[in-house]
Amino acid sequence: MPVIQGPSSYKLTGHLQKFRENPLGFLENLTQYGEIATFRVAHKRFYVTRDPQLIKDVVITNSKAFQKIKLTHMFKTLLGEEMLWTDEALYMSPIQPSQLKQHLTYNKEAIAKIIEKHMETWEEGQLRMIVKDIRQIVVAVLLQLVFGISIEDKDKIHYVQALMRKKEKLGKIYIRLPLHQPDSDEQLEQLLFERVQMRVQNKTEGNDLLQYVLNSHGEDIDEREIYEQLNAIFLSMYEMITHVCSWSIHLLSQNTREHLQLHKEIQAYASGESLSTKNLTYMRKIIAESMRLYPPLWLFGRQAREDIQIDGYSIKKGEIMLISPYMMHRHEDYFLEPSEFLPDRFEKGGSIDVPSYMYMPLGIEHQAERGMDYITEIVTIFLSEMTKRFLFQLTKAESIAPMAGVMLNMKEELNVNVHKVHTQS
Repeated sequence: MPVIQGPSSYKLTGHLQKFRENPLGFLENLTQYGEIATFRVAHKRFYVTRDPQLIKDVVITNSKAFQKIKLTHMFKTLLGEEMLWTDEALYMSPIQPSQLKQHLTYNKEAIAKIIEKHMETWEEGQLRMIVKDIRQIVVAVLLQLVFGISIEDKDKIHYVQALMRKKEKLGKIYIRLPLHQPDSDEQLEQLLFERVQMRVQNKTEGNDLLQYVLNSHGEDIDEREIYEQLNAIFLSMYEMITHVCSWSIHLLSQNTREHLQLHKEIQAYASGESLSTKNLTYMRKIIAESMRLYPPLWLFGRQAREDIQIDGYSIKKGEIMLISPYMMHRHEDYFLEPSEFLPDRFEKGGSIDVPSYMYMPLGIEHQAERGMDYITEIVTIFLSEMTKRFLFQLTKAESIAPMAGVMLNMKEELNVNVHKVHTQS
């Protein structure tokens, strides 16, 4: 029976300090031990694998022998960060895929209008802190999509944007800070909870996710439970959409040829007043490649329910198998030039000659496709509206490195110069 290798540690906390200092570097270092390696956090034994067959056998074939590790628990243990949103919110539960598709079709023009409105003040050659721009737009878009708060309700939108900025100054949006000022959290909760109460009590209907969640509850409506579900969706989608948009623009601003090819496609299919994203195949390649390089969900895990022999390895009850999409997506045996931005590696949404369980930006759950489709469609609208008006130029030649927390954040501010696109008549 093969012995699983890993770095040694005589500390009571095991490898916890090393992991927290540089999670991505720590995982990269483990690859020297082979396709599966091990490390320890206090008394708990962890394994990390990049082997697609082993991943399939853990997650699918022997799924009854392993239980899913909640993201909230995993990140609190490994990083000391407590998430405010749930796994279910990430996969848009309890909303059905057909409902999400219908929902986005109805709201597509409204999303485009919000983006266009925000960009009205942008000037030729202007330096933009683009992630901050994206966050402001995403807030307005999600207030419309989740709670039905229209762009015309400027006071509410500006109020929530201000609250989110305040939360950002205190710390990351998606974690609960040990020493935070509760007023911004409480004010945001009051505004959105009152929105839920108003809809329930007035029995009015809308074309938003609030309506779908209300419908799923039938007559048994718990206003607090509905608010908690929607708030988790709001926070998770806020981070996911911002993440994919930001890294996509970072990559486009570095790669002029791909940027111009995308612009050409947008001019051909999505430059009219009525937004159409149906034929934007290169756009979807860019988004897929962006999520390969910087997956929104960069780490997840499974815990053994019992002692088990799997693919020749012995895993004991309680031990945890970690899977890192970030590391797998950069596996040189399965991806040509894995560190390079090559959108054409994707055809029809999948990577050529890459086995299953090697590309998983939102994990391997069967619900992941639902969340990924929703995020991809919104990001497609974002990039379509932004790229048909402006080209983005990075202010420095060096690539911005990722920094692993609950999300793969940028180590420094993404500053770009925006250049107006002159459409041909």
